[in-house]
Amino acid sequence: MTPKILLTTGIAVMSFGISALATTYSGNGNTGFGGVVGTGSLTLTDNGTTLSGTITRGSANFNDTLVIYIDSVAGGFADTSGFADSNDGSRKSISGFDGGSNRSLMTFAGGFAPDYAIALGPQNDSFGGLWSLANGGANSLPFVSSANLSPTGAGTGSTASFTFSISLASIGLTPGAGQSFNLFGTYTSDSGFRSTEAIAGNDSGTQGWNTFTQTSFATYTTTPVPEPTTMALATGGMVLLYAIRRRR
Repeated sequence: MTPKILLTTGIAVMSFGISALATTYSGNGNTGFGGVVGTGSLTLTDNGTTLSGTITRGSANFNDTLVIYIDSVAGGFADTSGFADSNDGSRKSISGFDGGSNRSLMTFAGGFAPDYAIALGPQNDSFGGLWSLANGGANSLPFVSSANLSPTGAGTGSTASFTFSISLASIGLTPGAGQSFNLFGTYTSDSGFRSTEAIAGNDSGTQGWNTFTQTSFATYTTTPVPEPTTMALATGGMVLLYAIRRRR
């Protein structure tokens, strides 16, 4: 093996080392809205900077909204009782509130206090986005960024899988630091009418504008990225090792 090939191989090995293994979370098996989330799966991966996700739908079309609550920083909320943002379908789904008198209150489990929510509505809202959580009325949930959901639009609900992505910095994490966050997904209509389907965790409750209680959640750990000097030393060491072997 020549030094050039060895160097190329070293760089490739180091690059592979900073690629996160994908983590897949299954739905809770419920089929209240046909099983799109309950019998589906969520796969997450990241490159140290960007979090990427794939929703593989289950036994129904993705016609409603998957809300993924994220607990990534200190603070957060114990339940959704103070969320009353009904400015659009995504915000209604996050709030579990139709803008009138109907609410599907979600009480979160101990150890889970979300700070952000990703709302993914490929067909009903033709949009996916990231919001900070906050109590208040219309337009009180601060919009953070697009979730780059694909595909979107009429007729896309029957697509087998959907992708999305956000930056780790947008949920308060330090890129490349190898930090963890907790997550939990619940499937609702864009009027806050909640199904019994959940993913990356579970809940209990009667489908509709009723009270729900989260019973479990999941954790994802981001990819630690070595410092440039560490990568250079490792690659240089491989070249030096080759040189020593050549002298023998």
